[in-house]
Amino acid sequence: MKAVLFGARGQLGTAIVQAGHEGQVELVSADRSIDVADAGAVQAIIEAVRPEWVINCAAMTDVDGAHADPQRAFAVNALGPANMARSAESVGARLVQISTEAVFDGERTAPYREGDACRPVSVYGAAKLAGESLVAIYSPESFVLRTSWLYSGGSGMNFPTRLLQQLEDPDRSISVVTDVVGNPTPTSVLADAVMALVSSPPAAGTYHVCCLEPASKHEWAVEIARSAGHDPSRIREVTSAGFPTVARRPKHVDLDCGKFLATSLYSLPTWSEAWRSSSD
Repeated sequence: MKAVLFGARGQLGTAIVQAGHEGQVELVSADRSIDVADAGAVQAIIEAVRPEWVINCAAMTDVDGAHADPQRAFAVNALGPANMARSAESVGARLVQISTEAVFDGERTAPYREGDACRPVSVYGAAKLAGESLVAIYSPESFVLRTSWLYSGGSGMNFPTRLLQQLEDPDRSISVVTDVVGNPTPTSVLADAVMALVSSPPAAGTYHVCCLEPASKHEWAVEIARSAGHDPSRIREVTSAGFPTVARRPKHVDLDCGKFLATSLYSLPTWSEAWRSSSD
C-alpha cells in the first residue's frame, strides 16, 4: 500500500515516516520544495505515484505568523489540503488531513465532540477549518483528524523542549499559565493512529485523535519538570492575562476522542502516560 506524505520533515511527518517503516505502508515523501498551494505541483506527484493514500502533515503552524500573513495561512492550510483532496480523488486515493483544536473557541469546559460548532478565534484556526471544509467537499471519503498540542518527545522546538532549556538555569523560575487547557499529545501517538487508520479505515469523516484527559499548560509544565528531575516548585502559576499574544488562542479545549476509540483501531493513552513514555 502506497501513501504520499506531505510535510515529511516536520515533527509529525518525521514520526509518520518512522511509524510507516514499522508497518505495511510504503511512504513516498513529497519534496519539501513543493508549494502545496500550487495545484499543478501537488497533482504531478500524486499522479506519478498513484497512491492509495495521501497524508498531509504540511501546515503553517505559527499562530501569530498566520495572523500577520492571512493570505499565506489560507494558501497553505486551506488551499493546500483542497489541492491534495482533488488530486487524491482523481486517482482514487483518500486523504488524511491533520487539523487542530484551534477550530473551536475554547469558551466552555465540556469536552468538544466532532459535531460541535466550530468558532475559531484566530486566522490560523479559521484557515485550518477552511481546509477541513474543502477536503470534505473535494474528497468526501477522506479523513480529517483533529489533534491538540503536538510535541515530538525530547526533540524539535515545542513547549517541552523550550521549558527544559529554561530549567537548565538552576536559579530561574518559569511562569506558566494555568487558564489555557488542551490535550498534550506526542507525535508518536498521532503517527501510530494514522498508520492504524490507513491500514484498516473506518467510516470516512472527522475524528478527534489526541491523548486523553485535559491539562493546563501549568500542569503539563510541572510534570515535565518533575520527570526531568527538576524542582516543580520553580514553575510559577500565572494567568494568560499577563502574557498577551498577537493572535488569540482558545482557552479551554478538551477534545472528546470517543468516536475514534469506538473504532478500536488504536488505544489512546492519557497525556501523562504519553509524556512519561516519550521522556524515558
